[in-house]
Amino acid sequence: MKKIILTCLLLIGFTITGQAQSEKLKASATEKVEELNVQIIKGDPLAALTKTQKEEILNIHIERIKETRKVRKEGGSKEDLKAVNKKYFKKIFSEVLTKQQRAANKAGKEK
Repeated sequence: MKKIILTCLLLIGFTITGQAQSEKLKASATEKVEELNVQIIKGDPLAALTKTQKEEILNIHIERIKETRKVRKEGGSKEDLKAVNKKYFKKIFSEVLTKQQRAANKAGKEK
């Protein structure tokens, strides 16, 4: 009986730990999405991200963070990390954002 209770407690502990890490990862990705949206709005308020775009970018950032962690864990160099970031940011800027949003982002960075 003690073994069953101990096993259940360990299982619950691992589940809670996993959820806490995924929430932290999602919060970090959400912050990046909001930073991008603020920059775009600074350049052109009419070019703000749509809800669908925010979700797509959020998912891309989550993938990017996971891959970055994997590269770091494997002992990757700064060049490897740059390559990962470049791959995902290229995906955001070429596949998700419109031409108007890219221009607004550039203008927002300059302000």
